[in-house]
Amino acid sequence: MKFQGLYSLIFFGGFSLADFAKPKLTSFPDWTKTERFTPDDLIQLKSLTNPIISPDKSRLVYSQSTYNKTLDQSGRNLRLVDIKKGFESVTDLTPFSFNQSDSSQTWINNDLVAFTAIRKSPAQNLFTVSTADGSVRQVTNYTNSINRVIYNPIANKIAFISSVYKGMNIDESTKESERLSQTPYSGVVYDKLFIRHYNTWITNKRIQLFTVDTNIVGGVLTVSGTPINIVEKYAGEWGLEPTSYSFSPDGKNILFVAKIEGREESWQTKAGIFTVPADGSTVPVMLNSDFDGAASSPVYSPNGKYIAWLQMATRGYESDQNQIILYDIATQKIKRLVSNWNRSPSSVKFSQDSLKLFMTVPYEVDEALFSLYIDDESLIRITKNGTVHTYEELTPNKLIVTMSTFVYPPKVFMIDADSNQIPTQITSENDKNLSNLWLSDIDTFWFDGALDEKVQGMVLYPYGFDPSKKYPIAFIVHGGPQNSWRNQWSIVWNPNTFTNQGYVVVIINFHGGDAYGQKFTDSIKRNWGTYPYEDLMKGLDYFLGNTTYTDSDNVVALGASYGGYMMNWINGHTNRFKALVNHDGVFSLVSMGYGTEELWFNEHDIGIPWVSTDRASMEAHNPERYVANWKTPTLVIHSDNDYRVPLTEGISTFTALQRRGIPSRFLYFPDESHVISKPANLLKWYSEVLKWIGFYTNTTVWQM
Repeated sequence: MKFQGLYSLIFFGGFSLADFAKPKLTSFPDWTKTERFTPDDLIQLKSLTNPIISPDKSRLVYSQSTYNKTLDQSGRNLRLVDIKKGFESVTDLTPFSFNQSDSSQTWINNDLVAFTAIRKSPAQNLFTVSTADGSVRQVTNYTNSINRVIYNPIANKIAFISSVYKGMNIDESTKESERLSQTPYSGVVYDKLFIRHYNTWITNKRIQLFTVDTNIVGGVLTVSGTPINIVEKYAGEWGLEPTSYSFSPDGKNILFVAKIEGREESWQTKAGIFTVPADGSTVPVMLNSDFDGAASSPVYSPNGKYIAWLQMATRGYESDQNQIILYDIATQKIKRLVSNWNRSPSSVKFSQDSLKLFMTVPYEVDEALFSLYIDDESLIRITKNGTVHTYEELTPNKLIVTMSTFVYPPKVFMIDADSNQIPTQITSENDKNLSNLWLSDIDTFWFDGALDEKVQGMVLYPYGFDPSKKYPIAFIVHGGPQNSWRNQWSIVWNPNTFTNQGYVVVIINFHGGDAYGQKFTDSIKRNWGTYPYEDLMKGLDYFLGNTTYTDSDNVVALGASYGGYMMNWINGHTNRFKALVNHDGVFSLVSMGYGTEELWFNEHDIGIPWVSTDRASMEAHNPERYVANWKTPTLVIHSDNDYRVPLTEGISTFTALQRRGIPSRFLYFPDESHVISKPANLLKWYSEVLKWIGFYTNTTVWQM
């Protein structure tokens, strides 16, 4: 492999400090002209997703959601922008209305945009809107919802997914659901796992991939015939559920990825990359049967010669390294690209000339965009400072990307693919509302962590920052654990909601994270309570030892999922924190081993509870064993529909705190899952979290 270079293309918004230990006042705004950014501001920002370039490369269509706190209502509509004119040309393509959601947009031709919506139809169906006159037409009228529509103009077909029963079509499945709803009993029988997944109980329905023919007459798109289930002929167990799919360039075939069904589904990660004729005439063919791990992001090359995808090798390991696979369609041979690279891409796409691949890669605090030339396997880093969410090639040297940082929510830019040119901003929905609010950018630092390896930390600065004063610290611990904190916008756990309450926010990307090489990621196996905890304590000590503007006696710690596990682990191993916040955290690794739904995760990372050697490791890292040491006041948050870390883990944590006589509070959401998703609930979440830590640090400013 040959590195051509690491190009820093993008830096916009915010500030960057040369030295976190002695930040300069000139790097900060005039505080008399700057206001606090609050959770109220956060939830009412517009959310932009999925920009798609028109066939003639002149325009973008994207969807945008808006929430109104007073009405407690949301809506999503489509917006159109001229790429050359930029944000000044943005218009509503479909009219906005609360409780209406237009999404899954795709261009049919240079005039028509197809999208899914319910509107007045019996379920979510396909509609089109004309960019010329704004006229909206309903294309399908199925009684069962369809999602994620794609279109191929050569084949004149659309493809979509819908949840159906075995042997039934879309409308028949609706009738079957209605019939089952009339049965006098509610009992459901299961003979294998899964019985539930993430936030949903499993039924006999499965997500299937359908195609249907289309026609365009007089500028009007119509469908003809009955949708064909193109995956039901799969030779394995029924219920193969495609998650990512695309047409071949000639429209004759469809490429998709699906997890392999079967009795071992809940404790293995094997996923198949399949091709199948677009008319469903033959069975799907698996291209990666020799691999035992997960697979993702399958794409055709525009010239029709290759298929690329991301492939993990290890059975049952969801955070194994993603290898970049190139499949030659003619020879049916597989090649691993840049096989000696220690990074793990998260997505991949071909360039229009089929000569290179674009891919997003977790890289330290960024999710960077890279290009990889297929012939000599040379790599170029295209973006720096931020997270790339979506990307699409506009011309041979221009890309349309959606990016965000801690300073701004996702927005669209046009960037140069090979050189260090200033990006062109295409959208600006939230710029005006954020222009006079404090949003701290990050400063980073490195220290010697576990295994004597370098570990990276981040700091964000409080509203009204004055380096001569001392501030409390909000020490936020990421989940995963095979994740890392990215320099990206977030609705949940937005660090700047804490900086604007007067906290210095400190974040450590501890061992186990996915942005520092695969060895760093793998190190957390059987080490949940050791290396990460060591990194966290050493990182906090290093930061406190090198700053004069922090109050070492006024530090609170917060975390979700694995971060919640770490709150319980911290409570059993130190009393240095004034208060803790545990969101959806693990109480007992033993009960988690039986209660979670994705068993592969626990069994790889921690072990199998009834295997003696695994059980010994499990107990060594089990927070429940150290409850007798707990002393720190803790807010526990858990939701009823969290099947990843079941509700009983939160109840057990709260029970232990209460029986130990430790100040504690339990925030329960009956209608949420592992992540808080409803805006009003999110406000309640921020209110309780800030109130809890504010009580112990005397810093509460915003309240619901």
